[in-house]
Amino acid sequence: MTHRHFAAQILTKRTNCMRRIGTLPDPDEARRFSDYLYTQSIECSVDPRTSSDAPPPDGASPSPAVCDLWIRDETHVERAKQELETFREDPDNERYRVGGAAERRRKQQQAEEKRKKQLQQKVHPKSPVGGGPLMGAPLRQQAIPIVIAVIVLSVIASFATNFGQPHPSPVPGELSLEETVFYGLSFVDWRDYVFTEDAFASIKKGQVWRLVTPIFLHGDAFHLAFNMLALYFLGSVIERLEGSWFMLGLLLASGIFGGLVQVWLPEKDSLPPLLAGLAGSPFSIGASGAVYGLFGYLWIRPALSPMYPVRMVPANVAIMLGWLVFCVFFVDRIANGAHIGGLIAGVVIAAVVSRLGSNRFS
Repeated sequence: MTHRHFAAQILTKRTNCMRRIGTLPDPDEARRFSDYLYTQSIECSVDPRTSSDAPPPDGASPSPAVCDLWIRDETHVERAKQELETFREDPDNERYRVGGAAERRRKQQQAEEKRKKQLQQKVHPKSPVGGGPLMGAPLRQQAIPIVIAVIVLSVIASFATNFGQPHPSPVPGELSLEETVFYGLSFVDWRDYVFTEDAFASIKKGQVWRLVTPIFLHGDAFHLAFNMLALYFLGSVIERLEGSWFMLGLLLASGIFGGLVQVWLPEKDSLPPLLAGLAGSPFSIGASGAVYGLFGYLWIRPALSPMYPVRMVPANVAIMLGWLVFCVFFVDRIANGAHIGGLIAGVVIAAVVSRLGSNRFS
């Protein structure tokens, strides 16, 4: 592509958004006129070119240069044309020697645009979850008491119950402390379940805390560590952005609905071998349902609310969803129903909050 063709393409593109009002034969005059218009709040671009589009004959000198004048704002075209006619009559008039004022105005405008950009980055940054800190995000609070409380209670409950395998009491017929805590925090007391085969037997007796307390129990140290790390990274973002009450509601809703889905799923014997991972049980433990609820919220909320200041890193989304699918088909003794239920709860809450439009990030 020749330079002339390239220049022609640039000129074609420019005409789509700017209007040419005429030419001036002297580049100094063109710059002086452009500076004058700028002080009048009219943006004018100067485009030097030869006065003839045709190439000069061999050995001949090129045609003298002229400067095309382009106006950016359509509403300023007529006034700019009038100013150009006045300028041509007396281009050396002192009123047009405003280069210094124009330069100061340009620097002032650049500084103002820079400040606006910095302010926008502070108010609406797109901080990636799992890919960077919440720098400048419009936080409700710095503290994360709900996240810390859940982590502390989970550590205490998990160790106090020997990670779901409580040691029996040395006294026959009595429950050890570990057994008492574990049976009291499980979704259903196994003694109630043995006699009734009803997963809700203990809850029907008024022990409604059992809808929540299985979240604090974990099966081993790895199970506890994985869930608590995920809870910290996801939950701390939400609690700082949305506040502790919202975080508490989201965590409880996701954990409770995930636990209920796990209980409602059919038993393993009634499922085909390929779907054995979707078997239900009232004895599932862990915070993974709540964790998937937090993940679902942070995954969907930015897609529905463009002003939301964080987003999930795509690689982390793929890991979370991939792990869920992998567990369904290849990992035994995993509460996949809780994962799915918690994810659904988080996604639904994100959709509802975005739909209501009452949140400051909507």
